[in-house]
Amino acid sequence: MFSKYCSKSRTQQADPQGYRYSSMRITSPRLANYYAKQAGMRTEAIRPRGCSLIVGRYRCCGARESSVILKLLSIIISVYRVAESNNVAKIYGTGNHTEAMGEASARAMVKIDESVNKQIETDELNPKRHPGIIKSRAMQLPEWIEKAMVEATADHPVKPLRKVAGILANYLKQRHPPLEKHEFVDKLTEVQELVSRKVDLSKLSNDEIDEFWKRNQYNVKIKLKQRVYAWVAVEYDAYKSLCYMLARGAQEYSVLYQIFNEIHLADKEFQPKALFDFGSGIGTVTWAASQFWITSLNEYYCVDSSGDMHRLAESIIANHPSKLKEVYFRQFLPSSARIKSDIVVSAFSLMELPNAQARLEVVLNLWMRTNNYLIIVEQGTNAGFRIVNEARDFVLDMSSKSLETDNPNPFHVFAPCPHDIICPRYIVDKTPCNFQSSYFTVSVGKQSELKKERYSYVVLKKGERPADDPQWPRLVRPSLVRSKHTMCRICTATGKLEEIVFTASKHGKPLYKCARHSDWGDKLPLQIIDPEEPASSD
Repeated sequence: MFSKYCSKSRTQQADPQGYRYSSMRITSPRLANYYAKQAGMRTEAIRPRGCSLIVGRYRCCGARESSVILKLLSIIISVYRVAESNNVAKIYGTGNHTEAMGEASARAMVKIDESVNKQIETDELNPKRHPGIIKSRAMQLPEWIEKAMVEATADHPVKPLRKVAGILANYLKQRHPPLEKHEFVDKLTEVQELVSRKVDLSKLSNDEIDEFWKRNQYNVKIKLKQRVYAWVAVEYDAYKSLCYMLARGAQEYSVLYQIFNEIHLADKEFQPKALFDFGSGIGTVTWAASQFWITSLNEYYCVDSSGDMHRLAESIIANHPSKLKEVYFRQFLPSSARIKSDIVVSAFSLMELPNAQARLEVVLNLWMRTNNYLIIVEQGTNAGFRIVNEARDFVLDMSSKSLETDNPNPFHVFAPCPHDIICPRYIVDKTPCNFQSSYFTVSVGKQSELKKERYSYVVLKKGERPADDPQWPRLVRPSLVRSKHTMCRICTATGKLEEIVFTASKHGKPLYKCARHSDWGDKLPLQIIDPEEPASSD
């Protein structure tokens, strides 16, 4: 099946150090380069009919053997990954595969939660529906909301309305928060250095320097414009409010429904009496909250700067089957936080504030206004995640300082983080910590389609973390389900991002099945055991 690679001259040409190696032939150069890059391997010169990929000390000769080695190689690549940071630990169970190519990763072990394991073994629980699964089905707007949308758009041609709604949706998705003053100064300095790189300004007099910048004023302005995002606040009139309803109504309802569902599942005794919605828009928070706590909620307080948005939201909520009565609309955020609410929400609103100081002042106001939960949601872009993480760090720092005073205000991160320390996401890479929700688009003037929306969020809860909270790790990326193994990327209670390759032989069938049926956003019912800790007596 295999033959040794014995051409000395060719070996030395490929490896100047004279080490023996062997290769495998893959017909697609693009595929070979991809596997080589993933595995951290080298490739020979790509030939028209394929290329050689270094896999070990033997060379595969036939096509059947190539397919076998290719499958083995995909497993090797999924297990042996180079650690990108000290904050990333790769976990491979209790087997012998503990060395990663390059830097060796930290070794650890995992075990399934004992209560979940007992329920699975006694057939009381199906691993497909273990208690860590949070993601709900693809959401569709309730019939009463779609009926209200049809009535609201009755006086406008639907086709041009849909077109403007699509443009607005793309614009909102690509938005960035405005630059702070120090960030603008840094950009300006960068542009000035770029423009003056061919001129030694130190040899010029002050008058000559002034003349130089006067001549290049337009050039500096153009280059600065290319590097600075032109943020402007979006003002919603009656027509633009309708466009926003069609562009964002379904996905915002789906995201908020999923977040409220997580709170409802984890805190079944929570029965809020008052809800406060900052940046209420068309009322998506009220729509979703009424699906869970319609019997207990007796006050909905909605704040939005647009009067036209309020009128549209009021017309939609008027169609609610339960006829919500205590719904109040205000254009300004009350300065006093004496009247508190059980659940306070800011959904897709902080991006509209002009600077970080204004955002943090609003977050502080909202935090002082809640009795229990504060929910902050933004789009799942880098810009949206930065705003959510900024608010999370602010409350974290503020509350940690209060614990050192005589009037402590304890709190904990309810979701999505299983910890109360700094988010490790940007320490590892430059991708946002986001999650995904499936939804059906609004069917007004167009057939409904199944789509997905990515979002970043944080749920903060006042009070100490419950002693019986298992703090199960959460899947922060899609699971990679392969033949006889599953790779999960998780965020743990220690504030680290880790990868676990689950197999039935190393982790047991119950945990393997739980991992196999868990996906992005779910929790894994397991505990991570530090090998440096002494083993328990049992």
